[in-house]
Amino acid sequence: MYSSDEEELNLELPTVNEVNRDLFTGEVDKLNNNVDAFDVDEFLLRNNCNFIPLDSLIGDLSKLSNDMVHILLEKVTSKYNDYLNFCEPYLDGNSDGVLELKESMTHLSRFIKQLEQLTKNDLSKTQEVISDTVDYLRKLDEMSYQLRNHLRIPEMITLAKQYSKKLHAMSGTDPLEEQLCTELTDQLFTLLQRIRSQLDDLSSMDSTYVHHLRNEYHGLLQESQISLKILTGRCLEDKENYEQLSKVLISIL
Repeated sequence: MYSSDEEELNLELPTVNEVNRDLFTGEVDKLNNNVDAFDVDEFLLRNNCNFIPLDSLIGDLSKLSNDMVHILLEKVTSKYNDYLNFCEPYLDGNSDGVLELKESMTHLSRFIKQLEQLTKNDLSKTQEVISDTVDYLRKLDEMSYQLRNHLRIPEMITLAKQYSKKLHAMSGTDPLEEQLCTELTDQLFTLLQRIRSQLDDLSSMDSTYVHHLRNEYHGLLQESQISLKILTGRCLEDKENYEQLSKVLISIL
């Protein structure tokens, strides 16, 4: 059976857009200055240009291209006088604008030379000065540290002498006050170690005052050793009663 007229296929050709300036203007707006994104094949198919005979399509595009060239020429021609007026002041080598540009170039060249001098010479000298200054400050800091040690050592020697005299006096008492002797012995030899450490830091200094401090330290050390020998003898005589003091003496020895 034959199909009815309503069921007949629609064989109408698709609408073909006219190739004109408006067609490309809309496409340019979509591209947003990204010309590389323009796909020619997709553009032609989307506008049904594939249904236009090739000769007609080429003719329409050629005509549109020529029209655009004429339009651009008209726009350039209409603004040509304005362009000449803008360039005219710079065509005269003696004009104020040209002279100002030449003067600016001179200043710029001078500035570049000064900048090169600064980077090559002045900065290197500045780095040397900074390095020397840092070394000087470091030496000052070391001297300040040594000076503080100078001030501490006499105080510690004076205190150690007091401990030594007290310990020497207590070493001859009977009965021996073990706890007090133990604490005093420990404090005395801790102080002697600190004095020795401070003097070692000053070993590079060969001053009369430092020699005097060393002599005082050695005299104090000999004096304390006498008390140490007496206490050691007392502990050997009575190990059970002086166990705590014996441990301190052994740690010192």
